Amino acid sequence: MKPVPVLLCSICLFILAAGCRKNEESGRPILQKGLRGKILYSSCATTAVQVLNKDIGTDWISCQDKKMYEHVIDANIVNRNGIAAGVEFSFNIVADEPQFKCDMLDCNPPTLATIVITGD
Repeated sequence: MKPVPVLLCSICLFILAAGCRKNEESGRPILQKGLRGKILYSSCATTAVQVLNKDIGTDWISCQDKKMYEHVIDANIVNRNGIAAGVEFSFNIVADEPQFKCDMLDCNPPTLATIVITGD
């Protein structure tokens, strides 16, 4: 075997492997992509996000307005950046991240997910 073709093949494989895009967001594996949602309620104990474009989450009754909402998750938002309640945004669900919440009784949705906001 000649050393030049082996070297060229090795370089090509390295370039192809380096160009592969990982299925990650902010260093976390993505579990669900391309979701739309809005924050229904937020406190130090919970952030209730309604998923608008997929059947993810559970039915949830808000302690504030006593209304029932469908497809709600208790979201640990990695990069909230001041998004207000009621504003729609795009997001991905990523692998869970440890989180600290205040010790307060609140009406949390039972489905918990870590999300990364990807746009508005």
